[in-house]
Amino acid sequence: MQNGLYSVEFHTVHGTGSGVVYAIDGKVRGGNSGFAFIGTYSGTHDDILVKVSTQRHNLDPAFKPLFGIDMVTLTLKGSMQGENAVLEGTAMQLPGVHFRALLTRVCD
Repeated sequence: MQNGLYSVEFHTVHGTGSGVVYAIDGKVRGGNSGFAFIGTYSGTHDDILVKVSTQRHNLDPAFKPLFGIDMVTLTLKGSMQGENAVLEGTAMQLPGVHFRALLTRVCD
C-alpha cells in the first residue's frame, strides 16, 4: 500500500459508512464524524494485511456504530487495484459479519 491519504467507503450487512485514512510507513490513522480508526498495515499490491480498531470520539447518539458496538477490531486482507485498495474481512467481536472496504487514494 502506498503512503498517502485515502477516502474509504465500507459496507456490512448492517449498512454503509465512509471516512478517511492516512497510511504511512505501516500505520493507519483516520476517522469520520463519529469514530477514529487506528491500526497497522503490511504488504503491497496483491497481498495487503490491515488490522484496525475503531474508537468513538463523538458521544452524540445520532452517530450509530456500524457493528452495533463502539469499539471493534477489524482484520482485513486485500489488494491494490491501481492506486485504490479493496479490503475484506471481519471484526474480532462479530466474526460472522463480513466487512468490505474500498480505499481510494486522494493524495500523498
